[in-house]
Formats: sequence, C-alpha cells, structure tokens
Amino acid sequence: MLWRLLRRRRYLRYTRYVAGAIKRRLYLTAALFAGLFCLHVVAMIVFEDMTPGDAAWLTMTTATTVGYGDASAVTAAGRLATVVCIYVFGTFLLAQIATYIFDYRALQRDRRRRGEIRWSNMKDHLLVINVPAQDAENYLPRLVDHVRRAPRLGDIPIQLLTPDFEDGLGNELVDAGVTLYRAMAENSENLAAANVSHARCIIIVADEIYDARSDAHTYDILGRIRELGTQATIVAEVVDDANRQRILEAGATTVIRPIRAYPEFVVRALTAPGVEQVLETMFTHEAGRLARFDAHFEGLLWRDVVVSFARGNAGIPMGYFDQRGVHTNPAPDEVCSGHGIITLINDSLNVTPMLVESCLRAS
Repeated sequence: MLWRLLRRRRYLRYTRYVAGAIKRRLYLTAALFAGLFCLHVVAMIVFEDMTPGDAAWLTMTTATTVGYGDASAVTAAGRLATVVCIYVFGTFLLAQIATYIFDYRALQRDRRRRGEIRWSNMKDHLLVINVPAQDAENYLPRLVDHVRRAPRLGDIPIQLLTPDFEDGLGNELVDAGVTLYRAMAENSENLAAANVSHARCIIIVADEIYDARSDAHTYDILGRIRELGTQATIVAEVVDDANRQRILEAGATTVIRPIRAYPEFVVRALTAPGVEQVLETMFTHEAGRLARFDAHFEGLLWRDVVVSFARGNAGIPMGYFDQRGVHTNPAPDEVCSGHGIITLINDSLNVTPMLVESCLRAS
C-alpha cells in the first residue's frame, strides 16, 4: 500500500512536471515564431515596399503553407528573408507549436481521466462521494444509467470524489460524461475543490456496506459540507439503522440502506424523497409487505378491485397474475382476469384468502 502511494506521488509530480515543461516550450516556441513573423513583415516592408497589411498577409499565407499567390517576394533580399525566416525556421517552429499543443492536450486528457485536475467550472452537478469498496466498476455504470433515465436528472453533470480509480475511470463512465476528482472526502479542501457548495445533488456512498464505521465517515463528511454550505439534496447511505436520525440531523435530506443490487433506489431518493422508505419497507417487513393470494376472478375493472380491497382492509392491490405472468400497476380502466392477486398489506392486518375472495366478489 505504501509503495503504491509513493509511486502515485511520483507519477503526479512527473505529470505536473511534464505538463509544465510542455507549456514552457510552447510559450518559448510561440515567442520565437512571433519574432520571426515580425522580422519577416519588416523585411517585406523594407525590401518589397509593401504596406504593413500586405506584408503580414504574405507572411501568414507563406508560414501556413497556404500560398494564395496573390503576393510574393520579388527582390533577392526579400526572397532571402522569406527563405530564412519562413521556409527554414518559421514552418519548423509552427509545426513544433502544433506538436506541443497536441501533446499538452493529450496529457491533460489523461490527467482528467485519472482525476488529477480540479474541475473549477463544475456547477449544478451531481456529486457522488466515495464508491463501493467491492465491485464499484459494475455498480457505478448502473447508477449513472438510472440517473440518465430520470427526467429531472437526465442531463446533469456527474462528478466522483473518491481516492479510488488509480488508473482512471473506465471508458463506459467517461463516455457517459462522468468526471473524477481523486481525493479523500474527509477533507474540507477536497470537498471545496469538488464544488460541493454548487452541487444540485449529493450522494454519499457507504464504501463498506457491512461495517458501521462507514456511518462515522458519512457523519464527518456531512459536517464538513455543512461548514462549506450547500443547498443540494443529499442522499446518504447508512449501514446501521440506529444512526439514521443522527445522519439526518447532520444535514442529509434522506437516508437509505446500501442496496447494491438496486442503484435505482438512490436515484428515486433524489428525485422523490420518501419513495425509498416505501421500497425499503417492502424488503424488510417492518411496516408492510407484499403478499400473494390465489383467487380466481374474471372481467373486473382494476379500479373496482382497488376500492374493494381498501374498503375491506385487505391492503392495496399492486398487481395480478394469470397464465401470461404478472401484471403490475394496471390502468384503472383495464378489465382484468386472473387467478391471483398481489397486495401490499400492513402487518397489523389479518388478511386471509377468504377475505381476498370476498373483496373480489364485491368488486
């Protein structure tokens, strides 16, 4: 671990040095080219008796190898100046400038992919703090995909703040427009560098879903965010249910259990806070659960079925099944026939098969 950290520090120093060296060479070469450009312009004015505008035009078209032919040097001194200033040195320097620009852009692109550059213009974005310790390469693309599908978040810029991804983001995340800033979130300077104050939404991911110490990290991050100030909607993953209230008091808009198989839960919590609690309830049996009852029925309007179940204290029907499979959330005017009902019931209700059949008969 120490060796990897030292190697990364050496790499960062190296890339910063190379980027600086390329910029210095670029500036020096551009300055030399500008000097030759001006020298040739003066030579054309003196030797060819051209106006400054015509001299600059001739110099530019010659240096860029365009050569329109509408103007040219005719005197021996003027031609010699063109050969020396443009053909020998100018074209070479212009090619060097292009090479340095391409090299610098390629290096900067690699540094951005590796999360080594601060995105100072990032605003109104979704900031994802930390990533799962296991299988982050598969979880994050699915999370981003669901974000892109959400109507309110489809075009939102996405930035990751995490010390992971030493080799940079994968192509799938890069192609989805995700940016990376590699740093520890438990540092106020790093949070400021990720523009947390200007984020529209923030997701704080529990890196270890079975270790309650992740909640302590989340609590610390929320405290730092509160100090920096933000108006963002904050969804925080909480490992230990006993810490839920504490995390909410620390500044989270809503909390959710870390459910890696369904990253859409996090997106639902962002777009419609409170929905995630209903979804969690279905998984945990804490206040309600989905139950299946076998019962034959034919030609019933779905809205009548829902009303009958609600009046009969048999829960809220969520769907029905027949020989073709399960049909969830049918349209109110849909005529339904099947051999079973799926209903959301509260554990305090005593819903029996006989009660379900009675509600169906009353529909």
